[in-house]
Amino acid sequence: MANLARRRLLVSAVFTSSLLLLSACGGDGGDSSPAVNQNSEQPPGAGNSAPPAPPGQTTNAYAYENTRFAFANGCYSLQADGLYVSEPTGGQYGVTANASDAARFTMRPTELGSYLMMSDFSREDTQVGQFELLGISDPAGEFLDTGGHFIGELSYLVSGLGDTVNLVLDPILPLGGILRQLGESLDFAGGQLGNVDVLPRLAAVDRPNDLAVWKLNKHEGTDQYTMTSAVTGLLLGTSQEGLTLTSPSLRNASNTFTFTEAEGCTEYPEAGLNLEVADNRGPAIYLKEVDRFKGIKGIDNDDIFGYVDTHSHISAYEFIGGRINYGAPFHKFGVTHALENCEVAHGPWGTTGFLELVTSGTGPHDTQGWPTFNDWPRYNSLQHHQSYYRWLERAHYSGMKILVNHLVHNEVLCGINPQKQNDCDPMEAILLQIQRMYEMQNYIDAQHGGPGEGWFQIVTSPAQAREVIGEGKMAVVLGIEMSKVMRCGEFMGVPECTAQDIVERLDQLYQLGVRNMFPVHKFDNAFGGHLPDLSSGVGIGAVLYGGNLLETGHLVEFEECPEGTEYVGDETDQNADMQAFGILDQLLFQIDYLGDRFPETPEELKALDPRQGTGHLCNRRGLTDLGDFLIQELVRRKMMIETDHISRKAAARILDITEKLGYPVINSHGGWGGTEALRDRIAAQGGITASFGGVRENWVDRLVQDGNRPRPDDQKVGPFGGAGFASDVNGIAQLANNPGSAEDEVRLYPFTSVDGRVIFHKQKTGDREFGLYDGRGVAHYGLYPDQIADMMLHSDRPKELIDDAVNQLFTSAEAYLRMWERIENAPL
Repeated sequence: MANLARRRLLVSAVFTSSLLLLSACGGDGGDSSPAVNQNSEQPPGAGNSAPPAPPGQTTNAYAYENTRFAFANGCYSLQADGLYVSEPTGGQYGVTANASDAARFTMRPTELGSYLMMSDFSREDTQVGQFELLGISDPAGEFLDTGGHFIGELSYLVSGLGDTVNLVLDPILPLGGILRQLGESLDFAGGQLGNVDVLPRLAAVDRPNDLAVWKLNKHEGTDQYTMTSAVTGLLLGTSQEGLTLTSPSLRNASNTFTFTEAEGCTEYPEAGLNLEVADNRGPAIYLKEVDRFKGIKGIDNDDIFGYVDTHSHISAYEFIGGRINYGAPFHKFGVTHALENCEVAHGPWGTTGFLELVTSGTGPHDTQGWPTFNDWPRYNSLQHHQSYYRWLERAHYSGMKILVNHLVHNEVLCGINPQKQNDCDPMEAILLQIQRMYEMQNYIDAQHGGPGEGWFQIVTSPAQAREVIGEGKMAVVLGIEMSKVMRCGEFMGVPECTAQDIVERLDQLYQLGVRNMFPVHKFDNAFGGHLPDLSSGVGIGAVLYGGNLLETGHLVEFEECPEGTEYVGDETDQNADMQAFGILDQLLFQIDYLGDRFPETPEELKALDPRQGTGHLCNRRGLTDLGDFLIQELVRRKMMIETDHISRKAAARILDITEKLGYPVINSHGGWGGTEALRDRIAAQGGITASFGGVRENWVDRLVQDGNRPRPDDQKVGPFGGAGFASDVNGIAQLANNPGSAEDEVRLYPFTSVDGRVIFHKQKTGDREFGLYDGRGVAHYGLYPDQIADMMLHSDRPKELIDDAVNQLFTSAEAYLRMWERIENAPL
């Protein structure tokens, strides 16, 4: 090992500058687009055909035909200078002059313009699957971590490639001979270190990794491409002896490839959509296209058919420092990496995943994800990702036209997260999640053939949203829900930011596409008081009361609720029981923030609640002067304002300000918005109110209630007000746990979408079929289509009430856009 270390130092010293240049030359010269994952298991009867196209799109859209993006998920053979890359023998790909002996590659994008070249995938030998990919081997495990990311020394890797590298460099870098000699000098008894082969080589590798990623560049004016190793920057080439890697400065016929469409490729492993588009017109985009809405007075030609999820947390896998919510909505190497095994975060059998133990209440769990998913995801498994992008796509097919993703963070909780890997600074945490959302968009674009071609598109205006939806895609809105918004906390009543800070940080977020914001979340901050006064749940008000002490240094001060915000009769906050012990609240009990000064149990903390025996009291803190300033700045930028989690006094003040301007606001997730009177007032000003997606009768009642709140005439869609729902997925809150039986399942599947154009079967990811009645409920986002169908089929409410609920849900996308347009048209 000492000799190996010395040789590494020698090679590194000689070649650092030249290899940096090689890597730079190997860039794709185009998009700086991130990486991550896609493809599909087919619904019954679909065979090995391509996955169904997103609504209104064709698979591998042809806007980028004959470009480096157009090969996405296709089957191709490749040849250069008359030689084809042939199937591997003895772990090595070769070359052949015979086209019939050419290897057939599934070209799986890792990002825009970059691909894994897969010639086979088998599940016979191992539980998680065996890949056969064109790449560079890592025989001694020197260059890659367990996730397949390159962590080695670039110069050592290239020199170790030995005779597979054809580096006769041009005059400015005459180092080819020296490099070859040093590569060969790493022979160590025939390339062995003990009994381990240490020499990397072009090979068939068995797992996706950075050394198997190839960047394509089109040779202008031709249908030929170079293939550049994403790590080394070297060009793949052919010779009579086999495959080579060559300096990019030496491009010629031997390393310029032509791709020929082939048949019989193995599909890249992926979560299934498990649906059939039964109507050749594709799923409906407009209300006028759906039978149940035809002939209804007041529906215009461009009114959108579909629903909105007003409150989700797709990017929460990076929140409070990361490694809390295991899994990801995408991964450059696919579902086998995005949802693999949570042991890396939760420990063996989940025994160190204390948040999962606390929030699910189910004890240790089987950590294996893909392909068996023995234990997770489940409706109440709150520390496992539930919004993988293919699951979202399935919901899109059922009519989800708008998804609002709230970037989420809590600095206090991040600080005590022992596994954190991300910056706890509030702005840095949000900027990272924004980056991840654009990476996700680009990744999905890559799967569908080029920039802007995917079904997942981040939008920044209602006009852009209508355009995206009109193209059959889903409009994604970025919002922010966090306790210390823009670093604007307060301690002992002293703000931690200035008006100038607010302007600069708001400008930055706006430029990055954020259009929605909660001024307050969970704790008091520089903008106002929070909402600690839910009426049900085990001491939830006391939980937030204690948490506020930790964040701000002071207790919450209570007073009688302001006129117009008090409870009426037996009214209670919707969803409070379901939301009472979310992740933030549970943590306050599980971690000893303040030593002996912090109560150890909910009961002890509840005893400190000053509201005991006094009825419903409200936070005395309303909107501060900086809070007033923030609202004015949000209005000036025409951004959407969320009124959940804020004190009733502050919410009433926001409504006073915005009412005079004809400027709607939003209550996006039910009971966290205060009282029914406040929610009615939001609707009356043209705003949106939404409740959590529930179960059967409960969901029917909420949709009917929210959809029929009083609204201005110009906010109506025909006779309907429109009521979306809040998933709060990954937020972290339980999703719905459906009742049901085997008979219910037989009765439900297969089912047809509300527009009558898509047939859904049970969703399958890996080996696991997910239904609603197996004890897992809405285990992941891809089961919301099933949940809607279950509500329609199994609810015991009268048919006219169910019909009203469905109409409210599927006019909610239009209602949301009209609300956003009202904001844009509001006079300053």
